[in-house]
Amino acid sequence: MTVYDAVLVGAGHNGLVAAAYLAKAGRRVLVLERAEEVGGLARTLEIAPGYRAPGPLATVGGLRRSVVRDLGLASHGLRVVRPEVAAFAPDPDGGGIALHRDPHRAAEEVKSRSPADAEGYLKLDRRVRSVASFVAYVAAATPPDLERPSLADALTGLTLGRAFRRLGERARREALRMLPMPAADLVGDFVEDERLRALLAARGVSLTAMGPWAAGSGAWLLLRSVGGGGVAGETAYAIGGPGALAQALATSARGFGAEIRTGEEVVAVTTRDDRATGVALASGEQIAARAVVSAADPKRTLGLLTPEVAGPTLLWRGRNLRAPGSVALVNV
Repeated sequence: MTVYDAVLVGAGHNGLVAAAYLAKAGRRVLVLERAEEVGGLARTLEIAPGYRAPGPLATVGGLRRSVVRDLGLASHGLRVVRPEVAAFAPDPDGGGIALHRDPHRAAEEVKSRSPADAEGYLKLDRRVRSVASFVAYVAAATPPDLERPSLADALTGLTLGRAFRRLGERARREALRMLPMPAADLVGDFVEDERLRALLAARGVSLTAMGPWAAGSGAWLLLRSVGGGGVAGETAYAIGGPGALAQALATSARGFGAEIRTGEEVVAVTTRDDRATGVALASGEQIAARAVVSAADPKRTLGLLTPEVAGPTLLWRGRNLRAPGSVALVNV
């Protein structure tokens, strides 16, 4: 039986990135996807015969440039455009607010609608960019093993500490205040116009189950500003839709030696002595691996484990994750 170094459950964009990096590092990798095509949320869907449109993930603004570089995605056909207008809120009475990538040009747009908010917008943008520079280190850091911390964990802590000190005393105070704030309050400290506040705060709740007054939504707004987009955000589109990103990632992973099989549903993770030994498929096939990496959601991932292996505490935590409701998107 072939024994893989790692089996990846799910060929969404996160799973494909993980597979490509593992394969690039010389590991023998197999990706299993129950759908007939890769991409997950990052698929381009045929909504009617001959008409294709993005699915839930419309933009690729959160894609790190380091991933594009490391995996050679440009050479595999990925083309990304970043429009001058990063965000727009239409006005029911005509016109609207267009926030340009250039914060000064955006402030001029704000000034034409709400003169008192132009300077506040620039102050908010500077504050967000400053704190986001620290959040970028947090986003890129590997979470430490709290039970068995390693030297690498200590070095990560030192890196984060240095990044936090470089903010300066005033910015450090602001960072500690802003991170737990609701996005609505964070934005409301600087601008008064209701439509502008809604446009800015919306980035703190996009793709989440939070509302603009939910604690922590400000942290999500700051996280989505990592990459230099400021308070207007990092808006980027893949030519051909998000499916073009998925295809580039799949091509990159295969180029490094990873195998990708679609139409294969994983129904269980096999274990021995509290360690993963592989996966079982709906077809009855069993695949051996030294490690199993799941790109599925937490609830589905826990469902692949027997209760004895997962343990009561982890199962309880997983079942109590709230994921209610429906989402409707209109992409114009």
